[in-house]
Amino acid sequence: MGLIRLIILALLVYLVWRLIKTVTSRGSKSVPQSTERMLRCAHCGVYVPEHLALPHKTHHFCSHEHRQAWLEQQGD
Repeated sequence: MGLIRLIILALLVYLVWRLIKTVTSRGSKSVPQSTERMLRCAHCGVYVPEHLALPHKTHHFCSHEHRQAWLEQQGD
């Protein structure tokens, strides 16, 4: 019986240790920062990553529809 109690106690200590380690490490994880520029859609103002932005001269757009709508408004 003594060996079973020792195993159970060791298991409980391990589980408490893992719980404490998990809780304390959550705040220390950092989110990787992207170095890609964000460009503002000239039509709606939403920021999109540079590789997804659709260019037209000096303006950028988040979708084909917004580029077309902006072009129709501007008469460009």
